[in-house]
Amino acid sequence: MTALVAVVFLACAVPAAARKLALSDLRREVTLADPQIAPSGSQIAVLVGTNDFKRNAVPIRVDMVDVATGKVRTLPFPFTDIESVRWSPDGRTIAFLANRGGATQLYVSSSNGSGLRRLSDGARDVEYFAWRPDGKAIAFVRSDGPAPATGLARFHTSFTVGDNDYLTTAAPLPSHLWLVGVGNARVATQPPAAQRLTSGAWSLPPGSSSLSQPYLNALITPQHMPNVFFCWYPDGQHIAFTQMPDAYISHADRSVMQVLDVSAPAGSPGRLVRLTSHAGLEAGCDLSADGSKLAYWYPSAGQGINASAIFVTAASARGPNGLDVTRALDRSPWVVRWMPDGLSLLVLAHDGTRERMWQVGLDGVARALPIGGLSASGASVSASGAIAFVASSAQMPTELYVLSNAAAAPRRLTSYNRSFWTLHLGAVRQLDWTQDGFRETGVLTYPPDFVAGRTYPLVLQIHGWPQYASQQAFDTDYPGLTQLLAAHGYLVFEPNYRGSDNAGNTFESAIFRDTVAGPARDIIAGIAAVERLGIVDRRRIGVSGWSYGGLLAAWLITQDHRWKAAMTGGAPTDLAADYAIGNYNVLDRYFYGDALWSSKKAHAVYVEQSPLTFAWNITIPTLIMASTGDTTVPIVHSYELYHALKDRNVPVEFVAYVTRDHFPSDPVSAEDIYRRWVGWFDRYLR
Repeated sequence: MTALVAVVFLACAVPAAARKLALSDLRREVTLADPQIAPSGSQIAVLVGTNDFKRNAVPIRVDMVDVATGKVRTLPFPFTDIESVRWSPDGRTIAFLANRGGATQLYVSSSNGSGLRRLSDGARDVEYFAWRPDGKAIAFVRSDGPAPATGLARFHTSFTVGDNDYLTTAAPLPSHLWLVGVGNARVATQPPAAQRLTSGAWSLPPGSSSLSQPYLNALITPQHMPNVFFCWYPDGQHIAFTQMPDAYISHADRSVMQVLDVSAPAGSPGRLVRLTSHAGLEAGCDLSADGSKLAYWYPSAGQGINASAIFVTAASARGPNGLDVTRALDRSPWVVRWMPDGLSLLVLAHDGTRERMWQVGLDGVARALPIGGLSASGASVSASGAIAFVASSAQMPTELYVLSNAAAAPRRLTSYNRSFWTLHLGAVRQLDWTQDGFRETGVLTYPPDFVAGRTYPLVLQIHGWPQYASQQAFDTDYPGLTQLLAAHGYLVFEPNYRGSDNAGNTFESAIFRDTVAGPARDIIAGIAAVERLGIVDRRRIGVSGWSYGGLLAAWLITQDHRWKAAMTGGAPTDLAADYAIGNYNVLDRYFYGDALWSSKKAHAVYVEQSPLTFAWNITIPTLIMASTGDTTVPIVHSYELYHALKDRNVPVEFVAYVTRDHFPSDPVSAEDIYRRWVGWFDRYLR
């Protein structure tokens, strides 16, 4: 059976009475994240988010799912924004973060939600935490507060500017480790006193609080985004952690691994010892169950632009860097967990057009786990080796699954998104092509009512953050958007260009100094592969993307004139401004080869790959969307592009959202973006 015939068969297998996806259906989608299986493997705590349009919020709760029966029980907490649930070592208690209108604080309760107790206090957010191995205390990270001011100093608003974003109003403050006893969760009414463990101008990576990305505000270049930034040794007397030189997130590339001795008397600083000898680019921390081996993140071959790798070193040693155990796998991990045998790791990473799971031995041998057509996005491991994970497939939103062991078939435990199962969705396939010697992949989604022999308008949806990958999954970077576009009658093509993390280090690092033009060549070659199928109406092709995808969309409409319409969202169209005022600013040098102003030659690389340099060439209707308070890609870029088109009478519409999110996270704004995104192409391609 040919690929095309298979697509037609899948489309025809849907009952005739089934209806196509509508924008309103996405209001009902339930988001799942951060599944945490109990040490016993008997139940799984998972974060559950639902859309509340009346309050324009996404309340987040904790559900406990029984592994044997799939029975779901919502814990009765008085919070609507819970994060980072973690089991105590004995599996009787959970700890989590929550906010009730003030700072994010640390809480504990029994696994059924009773005995709720707050363990932290103060005006600063608790950013992340870890149980001490004996279960009697928890270490957590929060930033320092500003020094008290007196006299006229109370009215000073000035600060010395460093490598911060342009909306910063004060010098960033370092984040440090604290320790608090758990005690009896049923008796104490006030939070116990916490003990400071570290101090100084240096910092642990700052944390961020979100359903989809807990902790990870720091970018340890290029895409080191570990699951945790510190971990306990089994003796309860030592903590390994990631140390930044200061609190500027754009300096996270200088991070190194340290070990803290916490046995010093209260009030005395613990002794710090370097764990390894790299000059920077280290991050994360995970100890094997017996405490003998420590896994951490470091780029392949020590080059900042390269794919992430997982190194394992002896936890007792000080100085050896250990061995890259993912060298043969040659993929950039997103999730890493020790297996209970202490001889292998569970690794999640993009591969082709899926996010797969492997068991990787210390010898580097990787064995794929049998999860079929699922794309996983988060996982944890029990003491017996059972694996809990959340995943979606091409035509089904995210649900919770379990593997009884690494060789077992996955078993779906939940049906939160059952309302989508009867919809008539578009068939999905992987498309392959070659360009500049690379074997490349993309995802092609067909209109639900696709008929062989007809041609259809084509919309490109380009993924953001270059070290990412488009997948055959309902929920990727923009949940449901691909199927919504398909329901409006479009072929939707999501190309994985060089820099994507789905095809090995050589492909991922090929973005170096060819950061925009190279990916654009890959995308054009991918379009040619779609056109060879004979199903594209070449008079009606649109291009779109957000963030880095928006940058590539903007570049493509300056270099090629096949497009009928375009949408650029949160797009860094002026790379000099990107280097100067974004929150990662100077880290751009890893992609473009050097600091912007280090030489005329270096400066030219930024200018030559900025869409604004070639804005004179844009002639097609363009929708621009951005967030007013975005510091990842400041809205300045979008204003520049808007005026470049408006001054020349090119049809343009610019919509701004009042939020600090890079992509607005409130449901009303997110729905409005989808409506405008799809509506723009309906206006010009139908």
